[in-house]
Amino acid sequence: MPFAYNWQEMEYTDISKNLRPSGEIPLHFGLQREIHQDEVRVVMHFHPTYTVAAMHAGIELQDLVNNFPELSRYTSVAPNVPDVPPISQQLADYTIDRLDVCPITGLVKYDIIGIKGHGVVAVDSTPWRCFEHIERLEHICQIVLASGKY
Repeated sequence: MPFAYNWQEMEYTDISKNLRPSGEIPLHFGLQREIHQDEVRVVMHFHPTYTVAAMHAGIELQDLVNNFPELSRYTSVAPNVPDVPPISQQLADYTIDRLDVCPITGLVKYDIIGIKGHGVVAVDSTPWRCFEHIERLEHICQIVLASGKY
């Protein structure tokens, strides 16, 4: 069942009253919605060049895990999200589904997911851990593209 979030329901502080939330708020909020109050979940969304290029070349990022232990040992990669409209509920739904968010516990099966033609989303307990997942995947994609063997 899709999770829709109406950003207009948010209360603004003096600092944020002139700011508008990202058009991708359904994606970010959807990944936060099931978390327990005593836990921290960081959701980072980046547009890493080589990872986006690898998906554009038709590479399923999850398939890279088997050939690169430095990736598989520390980062679990979800199946790619196909081309879907950016800043859409469809993008949020595909991402949440493929990250395999448990509706009961809120646990996320994968650390990172590629969104074809767009970027990646990493989920973890700290910004640094999220960034490490992104950096590992980006490094492997750069190696694979440089090899020409895709």
